[in-house]
Parts: sequence; C-alpha cells; structure tokens
Amino acid sequence: MADIQLNPEKILGHEFEYAQATAEQAQDDRTAIMNLYLLLVGGVGSILVGLGQSNAVNLPREVYVIVFALLGVIGFFILFKLIRLRQAWYDSVKAMNQIKEFYIAQYPELEKAFRWRSKTIPAPNKVWTITFGLSVLVMIIDSVSFGVAMYFFSGWLPYSEYVVSVFAALIFFLWQIWFYFFQLGDGERR
Repeated sequence: MADIQLNPEKILGHEFEYAQATAEQAQDDRTAIMNLYLLLVGGVGSILVGLGQSNAVNLPREVYVIVFALLGVIGFFILFKLIRLRQAWYDSVKAMNQIKEFYIAQYPELEKAFRWRSKTIPAPNKVWTITFGLSVLVMIIDSVSFGVAMYFFSGWLPYSEYVVSVFAALIFFLWQIWFYFFQLGDGERR
C-alpha cells in the first residue's frame, strides 16, 4: 500500500468545505420543503373551495374533517423538518467556526480576518430569522387547517362551532410554538 501523507491543512480544508456544503444544503432543503408545502396547501385548498362552490358535487362534512385534519398534521411534520434543518445548519456553522478558532489559535494574526466567529453564531431558536418566519407561517396555516377541521367536526359537539374551532386552532398553534422553542432550545438538544 502506498505511503499516504496526512496533511492537516488539507484535511481541515476538506472538513470546512463539507460543513459549508451541508449548511448550504440545509438552506436549500428549507426552501424546497416550503415550496412543496405551500403548493400542497394551495392546491388542496383550491380544489376544496371549487368543489364547495359547485352545485354538482356535495361533499359530506367528514371529507372536510379528514382533509383539513391531514393538512394540519402534514403542516406539523413540515414544521418538524424545518426545525431539523435549522439544527443541521447550526451544526454546520459550528463546525466551520471551530475550524476558524483552531486556525486563530495557531495564527493569532488571522483573528481580524474573521468577522463571523463561534461567539457570533445566532442562536438556533433566535426569533425573526427566516426559519422562524417560515415556521410561524406553517404554524398558522396548519393551525387554521386544524381549526377548520374542528369546525366541520363540531357539528356533532354541543358547543358553538366557532368557539371549538378557534380554541382548537389556538391550542394547536401554541403547542407548536412551544415545540419549536423546546426543540431548538440551546442548540445542543436533539
């Protein structure tokens, strides 16, 4: 077997490139998953509105309950995927900054060259980031979907249809907010 020379600088360079590629992939996946989700919600919503306005097709309430409940559940899984992508991005950025810190320890004069460092990485659960905004959008859409499902289901409940629907949507939304911050917590939890 040929004698392989391990060059630390090349290994660190490849590790940095890998971390950079995984961070980019997490961002690209976030965009793709949101596009698919919005396409699904828009498509299903358009079909249901069209069928609801058609006199030729009269769907039973149960169909609306199932479809809107499924949209709510799918939305939760999209939220879960967005959280995992944020965690993957955060891990990748930490890896890149760990390599930077190593080089700064070896070559202190490089410190001024790096604006972004380990101590400046935004927290994974930081509000007003793109991921947070997209997550809240998903939470709103799937909570409304769940509320609409409860509206159609509440025909069998003794309380006002709107009260049950709004309450269900609000509880689902608040639970997802809690889940988002719990999962992204301090960046170390998985």
